[in-house]
Amino acid sequence: MAGIGIGPDEFAVFEIEDPSERARAVDGRLAPRLLVLGALLQGGLSRVVGREVGPRLGSAARRRGGGPGEVWVAFAESARAGRGGPYLALSVTRDSLHARVAVRGASDRLPAMRKALQREAGNLARRGKPFRRLRAYAGWDHEHLPEIAPTSSAAFWVELADGLEGTPRRPPAADLGIAWPREEARSLAIGDVLGAFRDLAPVWKLLANAE
Repeated sequence: MAGIGIGPDEFAVFEIEDPSERARAVDGRLAPRLLVLGALLQGGLSRVVGREVGPRLGSAARRRGGGPGEVWVAFAESARAGRGGPYLALSVTRDSLHARVAVRGASDRLPAMRKALQREAGNLARRGKPFRRLRAYAGWDHEHLPEIAPTSSAAFWVELADGLEGTPRRPPAADLGIAWPREEARSLAIGDVLGAFRDLAPVWKLLANAE
């Protein structure tokens, strides 16, 4: 079975030290590959979540004097993916590939999503195996992977809900995902990636259906 096309050449763009050169490599080499991959995943992801979702490119804000540290293709129900509503994302960083479900930024839906996570915290904690590989990415530095999250604890899900409230210094965010090291990512197939998103789908559905 053919791989997803994210291999050494794609990860290598994050090893470019010059910020401007790295940004050009991201735009010229990695972003087009992610758009193609997004088109290949779109139909399967729509079936996984039970709604039509579309792909959109995104990238992490650059640090002062540095190039991009993460680039992703996000999937949401509208073109405003990542602006306060839940979205799925496949992201690439220097050392890893990541399948994620996230909410970032202000939205009038945040209180409902926060309450949904609080209400379902116990049920989410009991899901077991599908959530055993999850990591919490909010506040991640794009370098050292976050630790495996204690998803079997209801307190973890309540804390995740609290992140959607935000603070004066930190915008609202909830971000969970599954990581593959770059050595493993090169051999992944579309079905492997969809399998990871299938594990994440219950969280996306909970957030997407929150009212």
